[in-house]
Amino acid sequence: MKKEEPTTKKTEAKEAGATITVKYEDIQKKRKRRVAIYVTVAVFVLVVLVSLIFILTKVRVPRFMLDDVSLDPISRSKVLVKLSSTNPSSSSLYYSEMSLHVRIEEIFETERVYLQSTLQEPHERTTWTGVVARNNVNDKPGGTFQMSEGEENGDVIVEVKIQKKSSMFHPKRTLRVTCPVLLNLKDLTAGVSRPMRTCQ
Repeated sequence: MKKEEPTTKKTEAKEAGATITVKYEDIQKKRKRRVAIYVTVAVFVLVVLVSLIFILTKVRVPRFMLDDVSLDPISRSKVLVKLSSTNPSSSSLYYSEMSLHVRIEEIFETERVYLQSTLQEPHERTTWTGVVARNNVNDKPGGTFQMSEGEENGDVIVEVKIQKKSSMFHPKRTLRVTCPVLLNLKDLTAGVSRPMRTCQ
C-alpha cells in the first residue's frame, strides 16, 4: 500500500497540470473573443462617424426653375432670362461662379452671362435675371443675333458652384443645370409667356 502512494500523487499531479493547461486555453479564447468584439465595435463606430460626416457635408441640390425668357419691357431689345432656385436643405447655401446662356442646338448659342454670387437661407427662393442677347445688331454685344421666323426647342443652361455654409469642410459642388424651353427664332423669347419650366 505504501508503494502505491507515489503513483497516485503523480497521477494527481498530471491531472492537475492538464487542468491548468485547459484553463489557459480558455483564457486565450476569451481574449480573442474580446479583441474581436472591440474591433467590431470600433469598425461600427468608424462607419457611423463617416456616415454622419457624409450626411452633414453633403450638399442637397437646389430646385431650379425657369421663370421666363422675354424682352426687356423698357428697351424692347434685350432678351432677359429669369431663373429661380429654392434651397431644400436646413443650411444656408452659397452660390458662386454662376453663369447662364441660351442654346438652340445647331442654330444659335449666346455667350455666357455671369450672375452675382448669393447666400441663400434655408428653404428660401432666390431669383436671378440675366441679359443673354440683344436684337439690335448695331449694339454689337456678345449674343447679338438675327434669325428667321418660327419656333425651336432650346435650353437655358446654368453652371454654378454651391457650397454648404454650415458644413465642417465646406465642400463645393459644381452643377450644370438645363432648363428646356420653346423659343421664338425671331426674338429669342419663350414661345409661351412665363413657361415656369422645371430644370434638370
